[in-house]
Amino acid sequence: MSDVPARQSLLTRACAKLRLDPFELGCLIVLTAFAFAPLIALASKGRDLSGADGFFATDQMQYLAWIRESSQHIFIGNPWDLAPGERSFLHPIVLISGAAHGLLGMSIGLSYLIWKPVAIGVVFVGALLYSRRLLAHGGARHAALALILFAVGPVVALVAWSGWGGKPRQYTFDFISGEMWTGQYLWGYLPTAIAVFLIPLVLLGLERAREGGRGRLLLASTAGAFLICWLQPWQGAELALLIWAVELWRWLRGQSRPAWPMLALISVASALPAAYYYWLSKTDPAWELAGAANSAGAQELWSWPWWAILLTLVPLGVPALLAYRIPAKDWQQSALRWWPAAVLLVYLLPFGTFPYHSFQGLQIPLAVLAVIGVHSRWPRCSVPVAVVLALVMIVPGTIHKTTVFGNSVKVGGDPYFVFDGEVDALDALEGDSRQGGVLAPTYSSLLVPGRTGRETWVGPFSWTPDWEQRATAVNDLFEGRLTTAQARAVVIKSRARWLFADCRPLATAVVERQLAPLLARAPQRFGCATLLEIRERPEMLTAAPEAPAK
Repeated sequence: MSDVPARQSLLTRACAKLRLDPFELGCLIVLTAFAFAPLIALASKGRDLSGADGFFATDQMQYLAWIRESSQHIFIGNPWDLAPGERSFLHPIVLISGAAHGLLGMSIGLSYLIWKPVAIGVVFVGALLYSRRLLAHGGARHAALALILFAVGPVVALVAWSGWGGKPRQYTFDFISGEMWTGQYLWGYLPTAIAVFLIPLVLLGLERAREGGRGRLLLASTAGAFLICWLQPWQGAELALLIWAVELWRWLRGQSRPAWPMLALISVASALPAAYYYWLSKTDPAWELAGAANSAGAQELWSWPWWAILLTLVPLGVPALLAYRIPAKDWQQSALRWWPAAVLLVYLLPFGTFPYHSFQGLQIPLAVLAVIGVHSRWPRCSVPVAVVLALVMIVPGTIHKTTVFGNSVKVGGDPYFVFDGEVDALDALEGDSRQGGVLAPTYSSLLVPGRTGRETWVGPFSWTPDWEQRATAVNDLFEGRLTTAQARAVVIKSRARWLFADCRPLATAVVERQLAPLLARAPQRFGCATLLEIRERPEMLTAAPEAPAK
């Protein structure tokens, strides 16, 4: 029993030092544990990790490849087309991680992972301060904070567990709910987490700057808006739109005059990164390709029927509508109410790419509005009822999402691990001073640029020309489905110097036999992995004009 006061004293001191109450501290601890949970689970297997700890390893492999290229050239090109190309992309987080790798010798995986504590901090502080600003009562604040950080639309779990509509329908609901779920941002999408939760911080800063005439705070908020749009142009556009909407709405209602200097600064801060991305899409073939590949409905499964969107939004959206009965008394409450409208407008815009990302961050205003709405209608809602409602919004969806992630790892469709033989073969590719690119299956081609600094002929569909044809050809090659003539034609067309056969069950012996006349030397064995070197041809050097930097 003597330990109880000691534990209470420790908890009290921790809360006082962090200026949190016990519930808020608990949310921070759970959020931190949840953010690192996939990484810890993967590391527990005792294998070399690829650096991916989210639902789509492809995206994390893209970030790691960008970090490596940024460490060498600052600006980033396309490492997945095995063709000459310009380096024109500059990304702030990738730039800093690239410097950590290139100047400090930090591993590429760790140089990206350092952003996870930053993302956790921005997410928690953004959610905490925004809920504190807009909700006066402890219980209401706690409910909003928990919903912002942890809620997942329970409909996605019902669809999955009932089998309604099969896998395609489950994918649709996973897609919609995932774009809104804070957990998905912290599982691999750290720039997204930072950008999304900078929005409430910028809104709070603008409110204080507007009311108090604080120039430094206005400049800091403007810098935040610039960073948001650079990291996530969808959220940058939403931020600018909702600020304009609030200013004009309050002006029309005679509540205040527009803060024109603030509007001008935020507009410029949002427009500059947007103009940069537009310039990339028009001048860089890789970005033009990515824009087409990521356009609305470009992939067969990218379908968001209106009824699926409504079903996903109903649990938070319906109680949120109740809050609109209450007049907005100040600038921030107006911003809260205009935020969902800005999201919808960006989603419906007939230009831009991948409109689905516009839903990222929508959970923040909906959660706060839902708590306001419920409290306005049932001000004496009991604590047990509130707890049950919160658990319904959090637990089923979270169980489903973690199950989906676990299944993704078990299926092995993406490289979450790098086996010993693969590590040795990739090290050999990195250590060779000669120019040349790599031909690898779609699975392991994701590893090559980040691990070796070499380009591959195929990679993520967003960045690979004629991706479907290339992916089919290269997988058929390594799995032994091509004739000898077809196999040699694919290799020659790719202009690769090396073929990398990973540790999965592949038809490596068949490939070696088919390509024997093209090989420069005997295959190199690295345990379960194999490297095949093709005799040098001039086009190899033009396709991959640089060797990996030492």
